[in-house]
Amino acid sequence: MNKLLAILGILVLLVPVGLSGCEEKVDIEQFIGTWVYQGNSDLHTDSFIFYTNGSVHCIYHWPGKTDILYQWNQYTITNNRLKIGASVYEYSFSDNHQKLLLNGEVYEKQ
Repeated sequence: MNKLLAILGILVLLVPVGLSGCEEKVDIEQFIGTWVYQGNSDLHTDSFIFYTNGSVHCIYHWPGKTDILYQWNQYTITNNRLKIGASVYEYSFSDNHQKLLLNGEVYEKQ
């Protein structure tokens, strides 16, 4: 009986570990480079510059203002989620990875 409980205990511990490996592999290289906003929303990031070391340079500009804000953040990518700093975006690519959609907003690779 103790052997059965020990085996069940081990299986209970191994199942979550096995399932955690089911995440979709993300090719980070498809993000690397400069992405420029293509829409006309007032609240947006003008561009993102992604680097291989996990950092991203965000450049913000608000219409009607001359101020430009530059901000460095770290980013992580899992499945179809991109986390930049504290912000989380759903992402997808189109046009042979030349367009990046972040929460529906279009960015074009430069």
